[in-house]
Amino acid sequence: MKTNRKYWAALGLASVLALAGCWNDDGNDDAVVLPPPGPPPVVVNEVPDSAGLSVTAFISYLLALVGNDETAEPATLKDTFAVPADETSEPTALT
Repeated sequence: MKTNRKYWAALGLASVLALAGCWNDDGNDDAVVLPPPGPPPVVVNEVPDSAGLSVTAFISYLLALVGNDETAEPATLKDTFAVPADETSEPTALT
């Protein structure tokens, strides 16, 4: 029974010493002061109105999208946006 008490006493002492090593009371609790967060970045994921002015403007907008990040949000279209139609000119290659 006495050896069992010795083990419990050693375990308790080891626990107290382990927790005492975690104690930090230097009185400098606010040493790291972070600046206030700034405004969130403005993300424009809307198709501009200038892309609907002509077929060439729309194609140049589409070509500019090729290099964009694939993890970006998808572009949104306004309710008033209309893809320009051109039935007379030759097709333009996108690549």
